[in-house]
Amino acid sequence: MDFNRKEEKNMKNITRNILLATILSLAAFLVQPSVVSGQNKPFEIRLATLAPMGTSPHLALLRMGEKWQKFSGGKVKLSVIGSYRAGGEAAMVDKMGVGGIDGALMTVVGLSKINKDAAGMSNIPMIYRSLEEVDYVEEKFGAELSKTMEQKGFIVLFWTDIGWIRHFSVQPIMYPHDLKKMKMFAWAGNPEQVDIMKEWGTTPVSLEPSDILSSLSTGMINVVSATPFSANAGQYARVAKYMLEINWGPLVGGAVIRKQVWEKIPAELRQEFLRISAETGREIKEAGRKESNDAVEVMKKKQGLNVFVPSPQVNEEWRQAMRAVYPKIRNSMVTADSFDRVESLLRGYHGKNIANK
Repeated sequence: MDFNRKEEKNMKNITRNILLATILSLAAFLVQPSVVSGQNKPFEIRLATLAPMGTSPHLALLRMGEKWQKFSGGKVKLSVIGSYRAGGEAAMVDKMGVGGIDGALMTVVGLSKINKDAAGMSNIPMIYRSLEEVDYVEEKFGAELSKTMEQKGFIVLFWTDIGWIRHFSVQPIMYPHDLKKMKMFAWAGNPEQVDIMKEWGTTPVSLEPSDILSSLSTGMINVVSATPFSANAGQYARVAKYMLEINWGPLVGGAVIRKQVWEKIPAELRQEFLRISAETGREIKEAGRKESNDAVEVMKKKQGLNVFVPSPQVNEEWRQAMRAVYPKIRNSMVTADSFDRVESLLRGYHGKNIANK
């Protein structure tokens, strides 16, 4: 009888120990990080761009994301939103402000909403005579702007451009006075540009880039200033059959990310991410400039584009006409500080080149 009681007591102890071990094991399992619960998912960064999906800027950003993810061992994932449809560049900046997106590749139109000085990179018509000048200003002034951008809560990943802006028109444009009374595309959210264009005697029409082709087709506008790369992607030459080949200005842009998001990336990854980003900016620039040149030939063959190349005398006439409105551009479309800085850098560039000859 005593033996049976002792055996029963032992069985109870064994059962209790097994039950306790099971409970402890289950509890330990529940508090472990779980892929299903999302705790092991990569840190996702959402970067938007108006660049259409499949174009070279979009593909370059995708490659940048792949490199980020590989270098981080899968800890960071860059999700690129191409053909962004939730508004133009001004809306993209607003969206970043409320955390709707984390970063963006934009032109100076959007970037100047963060820092007005950014407009000086691109919004002074015909101040640049060569792409080498553009490179120099992007490098020097871009580094300065990046510091002030950071103070405003944004990290600049890279600066870039896709070549010269040209005039595409429904009727031929050859001389400065031909712009008079023309209905020209103006970037939505840029009232200073509208005012200056009125000074030129044109009728500016504020639109988002996605509305350009339909507006050309309906006659709402009959001139658009764009790079050949953008014009070809947007099929503008289906309606605007004439292009004036003057170096109006470069289409400069850059990629930014919210500083708050950037600082969530492990510190040991950031320097390499910036190196990869700078490489991407150079890749976009090289491809964009080449594709802009190639796009002219494509539009001539496939869309019947007619190109007018002005003589040096006519080109200088355009340059002098633009210089006449520089006092109005300074401190309106472009801040006085950035206008003066670009002029100073260009003087330094020319002085340096003369000294080296």
